[in-house]
Amino acid sequence: MDSAYLLVIDDSPDHAQVINSFLRNAGVAVRVVSASGTDELEGVLNDKSPFLILIGTHLPATINVGQIMQMADRHSIPVALQLAPGSTANIETVIATHPVLVINAEENDQLMQVVKRYMSGGKSAREYDQLSHKLAELSDRYDLLLDSARDSIAYIHEGLHIYANRAYLDLLQVESLNDIAGLSLLDLITEEGGQDIKTLLRNMNQGVFSDKTLAVNINISANKKLKADLAFSAARFNGEQCIQMVVREQDAKLLLQEELDRLRKTDHLTQMINRQTFAAKLAAIIEEDKHDDDRRAVLYIETDGIDKIQKTQGMGGMDTCILDLSNIITACIETTDIPARFSDNGFAVLISRNEQSALKVAGDAILENYANHIIDLGDQTLTASCSIGMATIGSFTSSAEEVIEHAKIAFKEAAQTGNKLVRFKPALTTVSSGEADREWVERIRYALNNHDFYTVQQSIVDLEGENEGLFENRTYMREESGDIPASEFMLAAERNDLGGTIDRHVIPQLMIAIAGTGDKHIITLSGNSILDISFANWFQNMMKETEVESSQLILQVSAMVAESNLKATRRLIDELQNLGCGFVLSEFDNDRQTLQMLEHLPVGMIKLRPGLAKGLSSSPANQEVIRAVVRAIGAQKITIIADEVQDASDLAVLWQSGVRLVTGDFLNEAPQVVGQ
Repeated sequence: MDSAYLLVIDDSPDHAQVINSFLRNAGVAVRVVSASGTDELEGVLNDKSPFLILIGTHLPATINVGQIMQMADRHSIPVALQLAPGSTANIETVIATHPVLVINAEENDQLMQVVKRYMSGGKSAREYDQLSHKLAELSDRYDLLLDSARDSIAYIHEGLHIYANRAYLDLLQVESLNDIAGLSLLDLITEEGGQDIKTLLRNMNQGVFSDKTLAVNINISANKKLKADLAFSAARFNGEQCIQMVVREQDAKLLLQEELDRLRKTDHLTQMINRQTFAAKLAAIIEEDKHDDDRRAVLYIETDGIDKIQKTQGMGGMDTCILDLSNIITACIETTDIPARFSDNGFAVLISRNEQSALKVAGDAILENYANHIIDLGDQTLTASCSIGMATIGSFTSSAEEVIEHAKIAFKEAAQTGNKLVRFKPALTTVSSGEADREWVERIRYALNNHDFYTVQQSIVDLEGENEGLFENRTYMREESGDIPASEFMLAAERNDLGGTIDRHVIPQLMIAIAGTGDKHIITLSGNSILDISFANWFQNMMKETEVESSQLILQVSAMVAESNLKATRRLIDELQNLGCGFVLSEFDNDRQTLQMLEHLPVGMIKLRPGLAKGLSSSPANQEVIRAVVRAIGAQKITIIADEVQDASDLAVLWQSGVRLVTGDFLNEAPQVVGQ
């Protein structure tokens, strides 16, 4: 709160103190100051701005009443005069020429009332001054904001310019407001947009406002026209009703859209493209190069031991490691290569060269440079290494998901020892080359013709004992040398559009077998079926023919397939959920992209990625991944399934983590054949 000052002028220095004590004791919050000469008086008037000057009964010899009155008039401060009873010394003249309040020096109550009245008036005056000052500041600030705004802004009154900010003046290529003051807005607009402007201005002047944006051409000069969008709104300028006009160049809007698109496709930390953008680019290149062998390759890279780094250094330390690795990757590859932030700790790089030496140089350079790099964490430093998996692209490659999966398989082998590059080889999976694909196609077609596909059910155990009669079904192909699981042939089948055919072969068998049992069965769908717009209708017809209940059927889609075909997956889920079927998303992990899919896919279950629960009790890293998934799902009504549970200790960890559905050889009797 501002202090209220009372100025007392008296020859006795004790007089001001006496008045101060009296007023304070009476509860009047006032500060009393004194002056004994003209210089001191001027200083107090300037510094303290007292609400009242009180002249005591004894003036100092260095100042007279006339001087006091002149200075009070100059500062617009009222004056009160204390007189002893019967004393009029040299006062009549002053009172006759100046408005002075006379107070009986012996009447303290009168003094108190005068002080209270003038103090209140002074407070109001000060508040008025403060408000006026703030208003002026706000006005100046508003003018400054307008002038610094990136948008071009002008104020129009009766069709004429009355104000324009700096951006608007620059747009019109003029120096100052004087160059356009009084200029009609219509003079700037080409004939095509003139009538629309006239109509809008007329309506707004009549109080009819519209949020309509007008697209016009503005005449900048005789040889230059500018395409722009004009947005109008009611405003006031210098107390006058007017129209505010905001001009946005259409080229600038296009640039803004381009920037938004770039941000949508870019990882904010590394400034590399993100997972979705990389997958789209990779898919286009695979389609482009499908008739050529080994033209390009994909590297999948992760920092070794990132979980430990995060625990000891926090998220900031982890981000620094990731950023440093991204910079090293960029420095080691060619400008024609395409790097991406693929996951929280993972990078993918599309290498544009086919020479083995170039691929090895890229991998070895990244490994060596990162291992020798000092990571600066401010008050401490550390070193780290990375592991790299590599997979080539050729005529045998059917999809982006496939080549990425191959690179990840190779990466997992490299990560076992760390600081290593491993190239994907046929030995790592059954399917790997065009020759193998052709062999698989022949075997699959033979099995279809001879009805050699069947499903095996494995029970899923509910640790809370509620979901009895829940089974997962896995497809096998019967051959003389031994039955083969779908994991070995399904990639080749999908690459050659046979995955959907297999689904349509085994699903009816399963429906017939489980109809009327009340058991619920999880059925894995191929990517071919997900993309087949006729599949939902076929599936519904099969349900009617076999008389199976929709509540018995839970369809499983892998996260990798769903991410690459999000719209098709959502369409299929919506169609079959309307029939009453359930859905489970498999190969689930705690990376950001997988978790985000839950915002788009209304699934009731998720199944953790293979191997995550295997040997869980001795893997703190996998335990943290599972806990992270449980935390991320939170209150969502989604049930988690853990696969490949090996022993009771793994069960205990899963139970403590909040996972209720588990499966694995440890918990099951011998699998049972469902469809023949």
